[in-house]
Amino acid sequence: MMGHFPLLDIAIGLTLIYTFLSLLTSELTEFMTTVLRWRAHHLQQGIMTLLGESIALRRNPEEFKNTITGRLYYSSLIASITQRSRRYRQSVGPSYIPSKVFADALLEVLQALPEVERTEPQLLQSADQTIGELDWLMSKVENADQLPSRLKDNLKRLANQTQTQTETTEQQMERFRHEVALWYEHSMDRLSGTYRRNVKAFTILIGSILAVLINADSLYMLRRISENTATRSVIIQNAIQIQGCQEDLSSSQCMDKMADLLDSTTIPIGWHPVNFQQQFPQFNLVYLLKAAIGWLLTGIAISMGSRFWFQILDQLVHVRETGEKPAATEEQQKTT
Repeated sequence: MMGHFPLLDIAIGLTLIYTFLSLLTSELTEFMTTVLRWRAHHLQQGIMTLLGESIALRRNPEEFKNTITGRLYYSSLIASITQRSRRYRQSVGPSYIPSKVFADALLEVLQALPEVERTEPQLLQSADQTIGELDWLMSKVENADQLPSRLKDNLKRLANQTQTQTETTEQQMERFRHEVALWYEHSMDRLSGTYRRNVKAFTILIGSILAVLINADSLYMLRRISENTATRSVIIQNAIQIQGCQEDLSSSQCMDKMADLLDSTTIPIGWHPVNFQQQFPQFNLVYLLKAAIGWLLTGIAISMGSRFWFQILDQLVHVRETGEKPAATEEQQKTT
């Protein structure tokens, strides 16, 4: 059966290696993003952009406190979900803020703006309850010099939508809070896409660095697996052992299976003198450029994720075990 599917066997061998490297890269990427607090930083930058403030203000803690975003982060609602770093004794912004919490916190900051002096007609209207809470809030927003013009325009637009969709002044404030939450959710959807793209690029970088450190050259691995029938045979026999890991690839049982598999399989990875001699017959720019392309291809491949490669591995093994349907059986079905 082995000789009948050489291309399929080569694909299974490469996919198996990519699956293991993807698991390792995913763990490294998650560790680095946690240490660097990428989610919290991206969220803070996204909120500052949403509120029309300069991201450069984040560099100075004293200036940041006086921004609308700073007041938002130091509000009681968001401060309650903010963690504090034990090592550096600095406040760490949350990695996720629910839309309802953001809307309530922003309204809390806006309501704390300086009061606007009311004219006599406004006092009479207020006594007649013809001016609602939203109108007074928007008058504060209009006269607040510390609010960015972009934020004022967005709040006016949301207030106008609220007033056209709500008949009674009593319901306007609740409707306005809902509009602010939707505005935040739409912005966070775009921010999530940006964050995923940044993490994807970072994963390719981590994967490429890992490929260089362990010498996982895709072009060299492809050549070795295709030429070495014994190595390919052992890889195919052991690839079936990890099929039970589909539910949780990062489980200890699955990782033990992967470790045992790699220990018992000679794979063309590492800076062993044999690998180095075959990979670089002559240490010149041509072979070095070829290896660099192979390392980059490995980084791109393992950035696809371990689950992606495991699903492909599972399908390839299933196709190989099924095999081609005999022609005699097809002819018998036609006659019946």
